[in-house]
Amino acid sequence: MADTGGQDGVRLRSLRGKAGMSLAAAAAAAGMSKGELSKLETGARPIRPDHVVRLARVFGLPAAELLTPGNPYRELLGEVQPPAAGIPLFDGRDLAQAGSNAQPVGTVAPFEAVRDVPGAYAIIINDLSNAPALTPGVILHVHPARVASVGDLVVNRVNWLPLAFYLRQDDDGRFYGLTLSRRRVDLEFEEVERLHKVAGVSFLG
Repeated sequence: MADTGGQDGVRLRSLRGKAGMSLAAAAAAAGMSKGELSKLETGARPIRPDHVVRLARVFGLPAAELLTPGNPYRELLGEVQPPAAGIPLFDGRDLAQAGSNAQPVGTVAPFEAVRDVPGAYAIIINDLSNAPALTPGVILHVHPARVASVGDLVVNRVNWLPLAFYLRQDDDGRFYGLTLSRRRVDLEFEEVERLHKVAGVSFLG
């Protein structure tokens, strides 16, 4: 994944300035500390998708516009396209307990990448113990038929614990998952095929 943190931070600072907001005001409106936002703006801390979604709501902009053109999250944070009928929405806590037997709690308008995709679904994150470093209220839009590649954010359908991580491969060719809190989850080769790619991220409300 390309390192665009410094450039994205400069862009965030510029957008905050255009919005006429102080660091403290923007941080409070986004539900984060002043220190955390400062680190994002200076590039000292990597920007996560949930950071972008929250700040986009504060600035009144599409999430992808907060990122520089080279940031790979731009595709992940594309616009939601409301269809005639939504895709099933699952609660991450139910998936942790019941796995594939969990029942949807409702529907949600999908991202363009999963619109009209058979079997597409979404997951709302409410329990941080099973989704380390994700923010409560984040919705993952999942493409079940797209093959996961190294670097993709994926849903862990092997054992659902943790619920989501980035797919990685070490120097010896072994696959593993890496959560946003840097927890490593070792995977067998055949288990990679059971992972579902996250095609988009949005925020409840």
